[in-house]
Amino acid sequence: MVWGIDSSPKGTEALYREQNGRLQIEIELKSLMQIFNSFDPAPFHEKELDASAEVYIYNLVAEFPLKTPLELMIYLPSSETGKETGETLKEAIKNHFSYKNLLTDMELRRFLQRGRRNMAIAVVFLFLCLLIIGLLSTVEGGLLKTMLSEGLTIIGWVAMWEPVNVFLYGWWHLVQKKNIYNKILGMDVKVNSGPRDK
Repeated sequence: MVWGIDSSPKGTEALYREQNGRLQIEIELKSLMQIFNSFDPAPFHEKELDASAEVYIYNLVAEFPLKTPLELMIYLPSSETGKETGETLKEAIKNHFSYKNLLTDMELRRFLQRGRRNMAIAVVFLFLCLLIIGLLSTVEGGLLKTMLSEGLTIIGWVAMWEPVNVFLYGWWHLVQKKNIYNKILGMDVKVNSGPRDK
């Protein structure tokens, strides 16, 4: 697929055209069907985007701060352009990323729900470990008692790591995905006929 822009890791805004204060993410297509998943039988405006197109758009938007104004410019052959084609393409892109945003929202909710459940289990397990350590403290000292006490202390706190990690760090990548999808949904989508000017 010809995407019409050098995606090498130079990573500066100077690589992108700017129009009306917005940087342009440009996609040049040989045909309209090139941007869609060819196995999806849905009508055009409901069709799923091709995986390469989705990744390309997502990754380029992710390169920029969320506040950077962007727009998506799609170049189609003159024989396939028209008002209806442009509107259909815009609607299909919005529908696709709205669905991706919804899936990510569901994934985030499930992730946090699992984190809460695991936290409850870990707290109960830690409480039991500390309870057993307290009971062991009433027993006369010895190597076995020390090993059990130290082992239970370590195991109890290790059990807390996974749920603590969920709430401290684990959910941020999903929030970032949602932010990028929302950014894409807020972008203007323009369709131009003919090849992209070099």
